[in-house]
Amino acid sequence: MSLAFLLALTVVGAAPAFADSEQDRARAAVESGEVKPLGAILKAVRQKYKGQVLDTQLLDLGGQWVYRVRFLTQDGQALDIGVDGKSGRIIDVQGGG
Repeated sequence: MSLAFLLALTVVGAAPAFADSEQDRARAAVESGEVKPLGAILKAVRQKYKGQVLDTQLLDLGGQWVYRVRFLTQDGQALDIGVDGKSGRIIDVQGGG
């Protein structure tokens, strides 16, 4: 086996472990109360926008937890909505024309 192949296996094998670690940290932040649960975040988004949630992520941006919500409005506009994980306040909206 070549060295490049072995290195590729190492990198590929490390990716799921890193993902699990990120998920574990996000889960711990929610369970400790540092971050609002997803249900509260989606309630805030749905109070402002009507439509369908396509995807969500909880991201640690250098110590600030931010939910990223991909949303499809009733009139077909795709939005990326950033919500502060601690306060539940919408902090950024991109897309929609």
